[in-house]
Amino acid sequence: MAAASRVTGPGTRRADGRGACGAGGLAAGGAVADGAGAWQAYRAGKYEAAFKELKALAEGGDADSQYYLGTLYSDGKVVKRDYRQAAEWYGKAASQGHGDAEFTLGFLYLAGAGEGTGAVFADLQLATKWLKMAAAKGHTAAQSALATVYGEGYGIARDIAQAQRWAEPAAARGDAAAQYELGRLKGQTLTVESWGEAYTWFRLAEKQGYPGAAENRAVVGKQIDAQTLAAAERRTDAFVPVK
Repeated sequence: MAAASRVTGPGTRRADGRGACGAGGLAAGGAVADGAGAWQAYRAGKYEAAFKELKALAEGGDADSQYYLGTLYSDGKVVKRDYRQAAEWYGKAASQGHGDAEFTLGFLYLAGAGEGTGAVFADLQLATKWLKMAAAKGHTAAQSALATVYGEGYGIARDIAQAQRWAEPAAARGDAAAQYELGRLKGQTLTVESWGEAYTWFRLAEKQGYPGAAENRAVVGKQIDAQTLAAAERRTDAFVPVK
């Protein structure tokens, strides 16, 4: 899936727009102040202190800490990699409406991960459920992933309308994977106007180095006239990501 590169660690903001936690860092005496602080301690190499504090906070019901703890089990740097444990903690955070956890859990179920007792098996129904919940909150990566799921018919019936519905807001915010997917979807509509739009979205994804975007942009460019091409280039130059 195109969104895989965005699953490798927690962001600094929740998908519902609230800050992930309060001020990060260590409290007096070396104790970690909160989930965000524990994550910063982890990134600073204070692995044992970070894991201990995150686990305590997560067991106490803090959603951000549950999400971060899930990431530690997924990364396997502090504890043995265990995707089942990761999914359990992501699920606890997701059940509290944590958008990043909803997305990561959905993505984990999309293809499954791991092997043996620590494995999570693909479950496309659960994947779609959690991705939709995150996407509805405006989570860009979830919207992008959902667009690809619907656009390619990945385990569900292919639905171009749904694919475009989720690709458009993510692409407008500058997500390269969504821009590429939207270009692909527009390119399948056999009108000059849609091909011009496809060219623009492929070009924008290309400018971010997205794989395959340059090749697809070149193919579409050969199918449109000079006027349509010029308009597509102007749209590309004028593009400003939505905040």
